[in-house]
Amino acid sequence: MTRGALLALAAAVILVTPAHGESLRILYTNDLHLRFERLPALERLIATERAQGDPVLLVDAGDAWQDFRVPLYAVWGAEPMVTWMNRVGYDAMAVGNHDLYWSWPRVAQLVGKAEFPVLSANLASIDGEEPPFVASVRVKVGGLNVLIIGLTTAEDLPYPDFPWLRPTDPERAVQREIDAASGSGRPDLVLCVGHVGLDEAARIAAAVPTIDVFVSGHSHEATPVPRVVGKTLIVESGAFGRNLGRLVLDVAEGSVRLVEHSLLATDEAVTDVGHGLIRLAQTVGILALLLAILLF
Repeated sequence: MTRGALLALAAAVILVTPAHGESLRILYTNDLHLRFERLPALERLIATERAQGDPVLLVDAGDAWQDFRVPLYAVWGAEPMVTWMNRVGYDAMAVGNHDLYWSWPRVAQLVGKAEFPVLSANLASIDGEEPPFVASVRVKVGGLNVLIIGLTTAEDLPYPDFPWLRPTDPERAVQREIDAASGSGRPDLVLCVGHVGLDEAARIAAAVPTIDVFVSGHSHEATPVPRVVGKTLIVESGAFGRNLGRLVLDVAEGSVRLVEHSLLATDEAVTDVGHGLIRLAQTVGILALLLAILLF
């Protein structure tokens, strides 16, 4: 083989060999809804993934702190859930519509206890009252600069508790945050963490093609295989902590390559509901007292 042929072959190998950048492991949950029986298994899985040595981002797509369908947990579970999320090291969480059911002062209190950013780019104040959550956050993970943008569904929002808050167009909200972040240098990865269903996530990704990864929620769907819209990977873990989602990515300059995706199943543990029973009894007692005062 001539020298020229060898050089041509070497150039061809370079062109077809995928660039290897930095590995990033994104772990995600959504719609935990105070399911404490799943948390021990989730915590073990998170610890195992961190032990692999890759940089890790841990995010939640909302509805972690409330579920009126399980009143035994709902009357006491929000603070323990925030404490658990702090302990395992969440990097960000989107505001879910159920999280807002706690009403404004309570939401502000819970966000204040969270040691991670709570995000929603498309919930806007109409009277100047500033919400406790922020639109986006830029984080350094390993050698990567990641922009995380939060979204909240407009479905089933508790409008009477938040008359000063209105949902705005999510596509414009995401694009606004990307444009603002690019002013200080383009991020290596744009991650949208949205409490919106898979179909709405796909619509947003089609409108904003610079989103690299979209972790969705609200619809309680599971994606054994990521949905792909353009270059955007869209994933959701199901609901109630039944799975920990895991995305392994290779992030090079200008490109994001999927290496692996899995939904890691969890098992249930026995949950101590004694505190919940006490709080529920206290709540019932207060309501009974108020009713007696009104009647007599």
